[in-house]
Amino acid sequence: MSPRVAIVAGQWGQNVGNAFFNLGGRHLLGQVFGPAEVGFFQDQPNYRTLHDKRRGNPANHAELVADLDIDWLVLQGPVLNAWMAASWESAFRRLAARGVRVMLHSAAFFKFTPREIAAVRAFLEAYPPALIVTRDPRSHAILRDRVPGVPSHDGIDAGFLLPEVARPFALAPGTAPHMAFTFDRYPEPAISDRPFDPARHTTRQVTLLGKPRHLGVPRRLDRLAHASKIRAYLGDLTDFRRLPATLDGHRILRPEHRFYPHVTHKIYRRPGALASDEPWSYATVYAGARLTLSDRVHACVAALAYGNPAMLFTPSPRAALFERLGLDAIRRQPVSLPRERLDAAVAAQIAWLRANV
Repeated sequence: MSPRVAIVAGQWGQNVGNAFFNLGGRHLLGQVFGPAEVGFFQDQPNYRTLHDKRRGNPANHAELVADLDIDWLVLQGPVLNAWMAASWESAFRRLAARGVRVMLHSAAFFKFTPREIAAVRAFLEAYPPALIVTRDPRSHAILRDRVPGVPSHDGIDAGFLLPEVARPFALAPGTAPHMAFTFDRYPEPAISDRPFDPARHTTRQVTLLGKPRHLGVPRRLDRLAHASKIRAYLGDLTDFRRLPATLDGHRILRPEHRFYPHVTHKIYRRPGALASDEPWSYATVYAGARLTLSDRVHACVAALAYGNPAMLFTPSPRAALFERLGLDAIRRQPVSLPRERLDAAVAAQIAWLRANV
């Protein structure tokens, strides 16, 4: 028997964090519908990197998702964006005509701008989902106020269930313990026992592994990274710092979440580099990391889910997902996620879904 619930998934190569919440979402929804009833299907092609997503899908795209014989279509992640209509209007219209219900699960806004919120509201009024489960309180409050009448739940990011589906490998006895420094968009901060020159560096002080440390990023690189993604990559070409391979007896592993496009000079310039288009290697890295520092939201999600501390270095509003689990301090210092808090949130989400599907 074919699955009756299709989770839109993919784009793992351009952001492996997508795999984390795709896999976690399938596991969670499997507890609601039954594991055999839930499967994956292709994401829309206009989500690809370096494409103007508001132009919609390519003209010759086979919109097979609208032809699936299913009961539910599930969208996850920051799908509440300015190009939601361009991506999904045609498919939603055809699915609605056949009575297929749409669920927004572990969903969030992308930028939280007034323009984006207005565009999403207009689209959801025209094509209302049957259920909404958000991954952060901000998204939930916006949808509750602007899309009334649709049952909604203030839920968590499905990436926190990655340990339920990705069993990490243990490293061989005698292997040095490691930390994960995952910096794709913003420059990795240098770490020192002494202060950096504030005239030349963006600096902060934070306690890492029980020891006060000074973190510093050259101001020029920091400005470029905050200006735009393209400028961040151009600035990276001139980042000639020699960052260390170890810290306090810990090997530093440097995962890159964007395998495609594969910018070889950027990924492998420093020791401990790792890049892959599959999530399993990353699970092993984050599950074993004594500490994760990252500008990637889902690097921190994975580390926290496996019971390890993490600190986030990004101004992205999508970091709001940590607020749902009381991890608001994650941008200021390393934080940890109590297992009982996560278990309670997952149980509440499953119970709400079972009561409403």
